[in-house]
Amino acid sequence: MKGLWVTAKNELAILEMDEPVLGEYDALVEVYGCGICNSTDLKIIEGRLKQGTFPILLGHESSGKVVKTGKGVKHFRTGDTVLRARLYDKDITIPGGSSRFGGFSEKAVVTDVWARDGTDYGSFPHPQQVVPEYIDPAYAACMIMLKENLFCIRATGVRPGHSLAVVGTGPAAQAMVMWAKILGISPVAVFGRRPKWEERFLSLGADLYVTGDVFPGEALGILMGGGFDRTIEAVGSNDALARCLKITGPEGKINLYGMPPDDAPYAEDYTDDPRVFRTMIEEGAVHDELVSYIEEGRVDLEKWVSAVIDWNEYGSAFDYVRNEKPTKVILSLK
Repeated sequence: MKGLWVTAKNELAILEMDEPVLGEYDALVEVYGCGICNSTDLKIIEGRLKQGTFPILLGHESSGKVVKTGKGVKHFRTGDTVLRARLYDKDITIPGGSSRFGGFSEKAVVTDVWARDGTDYGSFPHPQQVVPEYIDPAYAACMIMLKENLFCIRATGVRPGHSLAVVGTGPAAQAMVMWAKILGISPVAVFGRRPKWEERFLSLGADLYVTGDVFPGEALGILMGGGFDRTIEAVGSNDALARCLKITGPEGKINLYGMPPDDAPYAEDYTDDPRVFRTMIEEGAVHDELVSYIEEGRVDLEKWVSAVIDWNEYGSAFDYVRNEKPTKVILSLK
C-alpha cells in the first residue's frame, strides 16, 4: 500500500509501505479521505512540531471503511465508516520512518478499546468512532475538527451570560464561533489580524470582529468593564496569547487550544498566569452531540469543506492550504 510522507523538511512524497499487522482488538480500515490540518500538518512538514525521524507519515483527520476485524473486535463491523484510523511507529516498516499520525495512508487501523478494556460502548471518549452510514465517508473527515472545537468550547466553561473572545481566524476559530452561537453564548468577539475575515465570522454568528487596537463600541465596553469572561487562544503563538491576557478579565479564564511550534513555545511568564489553562481534547465525548446537530440540519458538513482533492495532487492541495487558508481541504484516496 501507499502513504503520504514527509521525506525531509518541506518535502513530500507518496511511498510504498507494508500493510499493518492487526492485533486482536484492531480493525483494518480502507481510508477514503483525510483532512489537512492547516496548523499542525504544516508545522510538521516544516520540521517545527512533533519532530520525528524522516520519513514521517502524516494524517490525523482520517475517515474510511472497515474491511477486516480482529477476533476480539465487538464494536466495529465490516462496512462501518469510522474516524481517525491511524498507524503507529510500530506499524512503520520503512527504515527510520515514524508516524504523525499515519492517516494519510491507503489503509490504517482503529482499535476497539471498549472490548479490550471491558468498558461499555459509548462511555469512553475514544476518538475512533463509527459514523452514520448516510454521511459520505470522505466528508466525514471534517467531523474531527468540528468535534474538537465543540469539546473545546464546552471545556472552556463558557455559558449563557458570559462574554467570549476567540483570538485567531483559522478553521478552528470559525468552528468555535459557530458552536458558541448554537449554544447560546453572547456576545462573541473574534480578534484577528486581517479585516478580510470579518464577513466570514459575522456570518457564523460573531457579534464583533476586532483587528488591531481599534475596538468597536461593544468590545470597548467589555474591556472597560473588566474584560472578557472567557477567552480561547486558537493560534498557537505568544503574540496571540499576549492579546488574550490583555483582553481577559482578572477573574476570567483563557483556554489554550493553539499548538505553538517547538521552536517558539509559549513564554512561561504567560502560561504561569493563573487565568491560563489547557484542556486535553476528548472529542469522542461530543460525538453523539455532533451527529444530532447534523441530523437536525443545524450543521452541514459540506459547508465546512473547501475542497476535496485527489491525494495524488497533494502538492497543489498543500499549496492551497498555505496560500488561501481554506476552511478544510480533504485529500481523497478514492
